[in-house]
Amino acid sequence: MRIVLLRLSALGDVLRVLPAWANLGKAFPGACFQAVIEDRHAFLLTPMPWLEPVVVRRGRLGSPLTALGELKRVAGELRGADVALDFHGILKSALPPWLAEIPERWGDGLAREGAGFLQTRPLPYLRQTRYAQALGLAGAYGDSRGVPGLGTFRPALADAVLPDPGPVWAADGRPRAVLVPGASRRGAIKRWPLRHWIALADRLKGRYQLRWSLGPEEEDLRAWLPAATGVEALPSLTLWQLAAALRQADRVVAPDTGLLHLAVVLGVRSVGVYGGSDPVVAGLPAGAGTVLRTGIECSPCRERQCRRRQCLEDLEPDLVAAELERACRNDGPLRSV
Repeated sequence: MRIVLLRLSALGDVLRVLPAWANLGKAFPGACFQAVIEDRHAFLLTPMPWLEPVVVRRGRLGSPLTALGELKRVAGELRGADVALDFHGILKSALPPWLAEIPERWGDGLAREGAGFLQTRPLPYLRQTRYAQALGLAGAYGDSRGVPGLGTFRPALADAVLPDPGPVWAADGRPRAVLVPGASRRGAIKRWPLRHWIALADRLKGRYQLRWSLGPEEEDLRAWLPAATGVEALPSLTLWQLAAALRQADRVVAPDTGLLHLAVVLGVRSVGVYGGSDPVVAGLPAGAGTVLRTGIECSPCRERQCRRRQCLEDLEPDLVAAELERACRNDGPLRSV
């Protein structure tokens, strides 16, 4: 049996379908799995070598002159497959299985741009987290094959083979927490105010062994934030080395960004500091962590140019610190002790 899994982008969204894909891989070990994904995110499949990447060239997909030809090329690689499971639900993800004449074409319930008309087994839409949406599709397909339980969340990368990040933690017995103050340039509106991060670090650094995680967008912070706060920064690492360092932590605190969802699929309990992000759609699986937000009247929203940012300004560091303390009391043994 050949099963096609489709999620073209983006980084955080691809991470959120990995638990569903991992469940499918374990449930059908004799199947051949092809994963259709954009070239810029294909590296996210590295820890799951049983997936055969079918890479979509984003540069060609983005041009009306070359998009159809690119989708036809992808369809050619899928021809002969038995089943397609569309975890994206847009026209560009629905077209290749239809062009390839795959007989069973499932959709996860979120069908935009007419994608549902190209699917033979579209699920009904439910307002739920993206994790649950993906797991719902895996679960429905499993049930159709007499294999129950594929809709249960399990951290897909908890046991994945990852490269050694080096000695990034000390063996001092304190719980380890990673603080992620950044976000991508496109997601800059999700950043919690830096003064709140500094205040949070000041409250936690005696009780916790802390590390800043600073990406390419935060190189300016690397020059002064560790010295100013007395909290070391993780060294510059590849994504999978960073993943290994996160997996050695007990908690990750981050906005609604790719690193928050990377921590979730690694099995590291997380605290999400949310502003305008939808706490349902962008939420976390049960038991994976907590979302903290003010819930002011105008949130959730998708306004990237908002100047008020009250939803984040009013989210106090004391609330985040208290949640970490509560979690450490109630969530069981820590991996670093």
